[in-house]
Formats: sequence, C-alpha cells, structure tokens
Amino acid sequence: MKRIFFTRQVLFASLISICLFGCSPQLNYQASGEFNPIDETIQQEAELVAFIEPYKDNMEAKMGSVIGTTQKALTRAGRESLLGNFVSDLQLEYAQEAFGYPIDISIINNGGMRNDLPEGPVTLGNIYELSPFDNFLVVLELQADDVKKLAEFIAVRKNMAFQGMRITSENDKLAELNIDGKDLESGKTYLLVINDYLANGGDNMEFLIGLPVKENSTTSIRDMLITMIQQKTAAGEILNAEIEGRLKIN
Repeated sequence: MKRIFFTRQVLFASLISICLFGCSPQLNYQASGEFNPIDETIQQEAELVAFIEPYKDNMEAKMGSVIGTTQKALTRAGRESLLGNFVSDLQLEYAQEAFGYPIDISIINNGGMRNDLPEGPVTLGNIYELSPFDNFLVVLELQADDVKKLAEFIAVRKNMAFQGMRITSENDKLAELNIDGKDLESGKTYLLVINDYLANGGDNMEFLIGLPVKENSTTSIRDMLITMIQQKTAAGEILNAEIEGRLKIN
C-alpha cells in the first residue's frame, strides 16, 4: 500500500485553495498550475510527522479497542444475512429501551452495512467500517396499508434486513406477511424503527415520506451498535445471529 506524504509546501497550497474557494466564494479568482503526483519520492516533513504522530497513535489505539466477541463471522451474504439479522435485532432492542415503548418492526437497508463483522474480537474500528455514515434512528407510525406497501417493496427488491415481520416472496410479489406471528390488523398503528435516510425516501422508498414521525432521534446507527455491543459484552454475552426464515423466496 502506498503512503502519502505531505510537505509544508503542499499544505500551504491546500490552505490557500481553501481560503480562496471556500472562505471567499464571491472572489473572482483565476489560476493556472500543473499536476505533481505525490508518491514515495516526496520526502516526509519531519516536523509535520512529529506533530501528527500522537493523534495518529491515539486514533489507532481507539479504533483497535475490542468492544465485543462474535461466535462466528456475521456476514452480508444471502438475501437474509447473519449481519442483517444482527443489526436489525439490535436496532429494535435499542429503540425499545431508549424510547420506552414496544416497536413492531425494525429495518436496515443492505447498503447501509458496509462491512462484515469477523469471527472473534470485534473492535471499534470494525463498527466504523460497518456503519461509516451518520444515519440516525427514526420511529415512524404506519397503518396496515403502509406496512403492506413496505412488505411488497421488500418482496420485490429483496435488499432489506428486518425484524418483526415474516415475508414470503413468490415471483417477485408478496405472497405472505405476518407481524410478530399475526395477520395485519386494520385500524392498528404499527411502529417502525428505521434510519433517517430511508425514512426520507432513500433507496426508492418514497412511500415512507410524509408518514407520522414518532421519534426523530440524534442517535446514529453506528452509536446504537456500539452501545448495544458494549452492553451485551458487559453482560457476558457472545455476539451471534441466525438465519431464521424471515424472508422466504419461492
């Protein structure tokens, strides 16, 4: 892997660019220049390296700290994945504890999980790799028709991990659905914990836009995972998940 070194001149040029184009966007500035690649031939600036080193060492130490242990590797492989079940389970559990009321459904998009968790020690860095985005927990209020639309979307796309529902997809259509083992109830309000990206229509989930928001939290998915993993580790639990048939495809 190549390492990138910064000279005092490179830093100075970067600061000038920031000031010209960031601090004063109204300035009519024209410039010309040439591209100089930065590679191993560029000498390190000893003073700059000495300045950065303590921060680098501190960050690496924090990211390398172990916060939990998995029974097996929790991966994103498959339509229903071990990692997806793990994250959606923790999300539902956290929301119920944090907000103080039952949550019916928990959903995480597969694209929101960027890395697997290894077998054995799980570090803080592993969680940052899994969830690098600042997506925050939201609780939405859904009626029976809204839940059906959600399940139909999952039956077609098959790109969501979830807890609280059992869905059967047949020929890319919703064939069966139950919520916590029960049929949908007309007139009942269902609570869905989800991230704000999806709640705002991300990943083509525009049908969620405008639904009543019960909670609009400042807790990120990453912080939720760290909190729950540390909590379970403190209780002596080993992190695990199973494939349970939450999504069946015929």
